[in-house]
Amino acid sequence: MRMGKESQGLFVISLDFELFWGIRDKFSFQEYGPNVLGVWEVIPKMLDLFAKYDVHATFATVGAMFAENLQELNQFLPKLNPSYQDQNLSPYNGYIDASTQHNPNYYFGKKLMEMVQKDGRHEIGTHTFSHYYGLEDGQTKEEFESDLQAAIKIAKSMGIDLKSFVFPRHQINPDYLDVFPKNGIEIYRETEKAWFHSAAKGSDEGILKRAIRYLDYFICLGNQHCQDLAEVKKDKLYRVRASRWLRPYKESESKFDRLKIRRIKNQMTHAAKKGKIFHLWFHPHDIGINQEINFQMLEEILKHFEELRQKYQMKACHMAEVVELYKEKYER
Repeated sequence: MRMGKESQGLFVISLDFELFWGIRDKFSFQEYGPNVLGVWEVIPKMLDLFAKYDVHATFATVGAMFAENLQELNQFLPKLNPSYQDQNLSPYNGYIDASTQHNPNYYFGKKLMEMVQKDGRHEIGTHTFSHYYGLEDGQTKEEFESDLQAAIKIAKSMGIDLKSFVFPRHQINPDYLDVFPKNGIEIYRETEKAWFHSAAKGSDEGILKRAIRYLDYFICLGNQHCQDLAEVKKDKLYRVRASRWLRPYKESESKFDRLKIRRIKNQMTHAAKKGKIFHLWFHPHDIGINQEINFQMLEEILKHFEELRQKYQMKACHMAEVVELYKEKYER
């Protein structure tokens, strides 16, 4: 049975687009360099795949990536740097200057951003300027806002007005949300509505929480993590909840791949039937290696979306388009 527009399900994709800025505090170039360099192949392939299925995505991009080189990056650095207690979290302790010693494709993604812009179907949002951690000890609200303003400024240099925000590592600090409206940010990605997906700093991610969250990727623990459109507005902002991180191929987990994809498909089907939002997210560098099998998994998901579009009129949206639908239904 076909469902009317009142109960239309939405398929949302957002990407944490960060090159090495997003993992520099956790991995070395030897450990993760191939993933990041692989992004230069992933983006054109992914844009073609999204076009094939007419899927729209929010590219939540680290501001430093907008620069073409170190000279341009230095023109947009924030006035205040994060004063993390753990200084390894900050890129401002010589790391930026050291970028000249390495392949610039680890850091500077202006050509990639131009590809996304040229495509035209996608939204470019922000993932902060420096991959800023909003819940870590030491940093302040003023430093966070300075970082945000730097991201806004460098985006404007490419003619992009930012509306959507994704907190790095989902470190959502509720005390910082009130800086968004005055800086033009209307939308942010919220975590799944489950305690084991709740926002936390790295040191508070306990073993039990991580273990249950891991299990949830493969079997349903009673929650499909889909959102009602009516729930999108919160105070002065709009929040689009995450539903699922697309775990990339890993040889040690490969025997669970079918469970992982089935879990995602079941969530999508639930959203299509019930008229809810299903929100998939991942990092382009997640699929920077093992590209063939990772793209096979991604296309299997997009094929399932096409089936749901045909059967239930499920609609593909980026985050800003979700908010436009909310406004049309509830604010006009």
